[in-house]
Amino acid sequence: MSKAILLSVGIEKTTDGYTVSGAMIAGTFTPEGLAETKIVSADGTTVAGALNKITANQGREVSLAHCNLIVLGSSLETENIAKILEYFLGKFEISNNALLVWTYSDVVKLLEVSGENRTDAAGGLLETIAAHNQKSVSNKQMTLDGFFKDYLKKRDGFISIISLEDEEISNTRQMAVFREGRFAGITNK
Repeated sequence: MSKAILLSVGIEKTTDGYTVSGAMIAGTFTPEGLAETKIVSADGTTVAGALNKITANQGREVSLAHCNLIVLGSSLETENIAKILEYFLGKFEISNNALLVWTYSDVVKLLEVSGENRTDAAGGLLETIAAHNQKSVSNKQMTLDGFFKDYLKKRDGFISIISLEDEEISNTRQMAVFREGRFAGITNK
């Protein structure tokens, strides 16, 4: 079975589980050599279930080998983020340096805009979001690995909040705070 390569993943809570969306390489390249992407989404009672539905819908196994961005929607405020992200730690193909961002904006729209502004021909890190995240108040990027280190050491985790304004990605200069894996509030740290 061929691979459906997801460059980024977005997760939102639904009444029955989760919606997982991803920017997938469409298999074509622009004249500049950039991989064109399309957004794919599926619902599932778990993140794994939603990704399995994307596999079924695309007729190709989902690959996270090039996924360097996980966008967490604010609908996850009542969830234990650590339990949701635990799935990704079990996927040995995803980088532990995958960047985490939090948003109150529409996750699918954010993935669409970030894909349009990508400058990395290999389609790895979505530089637009990463550049804004580096300018966060704490001047720190939260990665998948960093989040779990903080979680296991029972330290608060801080994830940059990114928004979408007039089709432009912007940094709110705020951080979402997570205590014991759960959303605890917002700070200007």
